[in-house]
Amino acid sequence: MRRLFVTLSTLALLSLPVGNARAAAPSYIVVQPSLRATIARQIDADRQELTRAQRMQRVLESRLHAARSKLATATDPFAFDDAVGRLQTAATSGVAHIAALNAAIRRLRAALQPIQLRTPLGTASADAVGWDAVDVAEHYLGVRYLWGGSSPQSGFDCSGFVEFVYAQLGLTLAHYAATQYATTPHIDPNQLEAGDLVFFEPHADGPGHVGIYIGEGQLIEAPHTGDVVKLAPLANLSVGLGFVGATRPSELLRPTA
Repeated sequence: MRRLFVTLSTLALLSLPVGNARAAAPSYIVVQPSLRATIARQIDADRQELTRAQRMQRVLESRLHAARSKLATATDPFAFDDAVGRLQTAATSGVAHIAALNAAIRRLRAALQPIQLRTPLGTASADAVGWDAVDVAEHYLGVRYLWGGSSPQSGFDCSGFVEFVYAQLGLTLAHYAATQYATTPHIDPNQLEAGDLVFFEPHADGPGHVGIYIGEGQLIEAPHTGDVVKLAPLANLSVGLGFVGATRPSELLRPTA
């Protein structure tokens, strides 16, 4: 699978007040031109599908209105009941499809916007890097799930989402939850901080699911087919999937003296 990456770029830094070493303006992550073009193509494709779906929806609603009119005046309504039911089901499905396409287009447009980080890249402590990871992750809330996906224009699976988020901060992680668990520094689960990885679903070769902790008992995850990147309670996933452990990839990005 061809992977698409976002390069890191500082667009602007404000002047520092004299004697205030902590007043550096935040840096930004901007979308690489090749990824921007791919996202733009996906937006165009979704718009075309939206136009087709809206046209089909108008046809369905017209047919449904006609069928209901016939049902209201029919001497034998049973002859029209099934037709009305089928059209109603199709129309309801069409509304949901249109809403999903609109949501996907909104999220893809948001993915084209720069992500403002709290601290300049390359200067942050491990704790600040964790918050930067949360900033990046929250930028992609609502992006569709795709098994094997690792970019916002196509979608994310759980480990592809984690891989993408930390790639924006300069850390390369494997696109596999078990390998991410094995190759990042393990921590006490009672000491979770923003940006830490939390793993679930124990298997013989390691955990099968991963999310990014954001604090207050919440995490961001790409959960499963048919869903989107979203917030989830850590406790619920621990009960439902089985908690495995936690790691702190930001430790690998700690600045050296």
